[in-house]
Amino acid sequence: MPIQRFGQYLINRLLITEEDLYEALNLQREKTPPIGKIALLNRLLSIKQVQHILNVQVDTPKLFGELAVELGYLSQDAIDVLLDMQRRSRKPIGELLVDLGKIDKKTLDTELERYFALIRAGS
Repeated sequence: MPIQRFGQYLINRLLITEEDLYEALNLQREKTPPIGKIALLNRLLSIKQVQHILNVQVDTPKLFGELAVELGYLSQDAIDVLLDMQRRSRKPIGELLVDLGKIDKKTLDTELERYFALIRAGS
């Protein structure tokens, strides 16, 4: 049995709806800083460099990090670090569901325990 993501697990347990999950995912996306901003804050890129990357990005489906590497502003290792920083700054979906009032904290804690127990049992 493949491991399902926590949001889908909550839907399958009938604790939230798909709409609740989409709302939380949208909030997560809105609150997660883009890597360009993280690079600026960590002085890895200048404002001028970020603007240049964003201007080039308008005309291509490439990601910000891809372009930063192609334009010679950052190495792939630096992009990997920025992406890790971005991931760590992202608020977990369960906490966002609590913030939105979709589930309470006690339910979240209980379901996280069950979820991780299922993962451990499946591996």
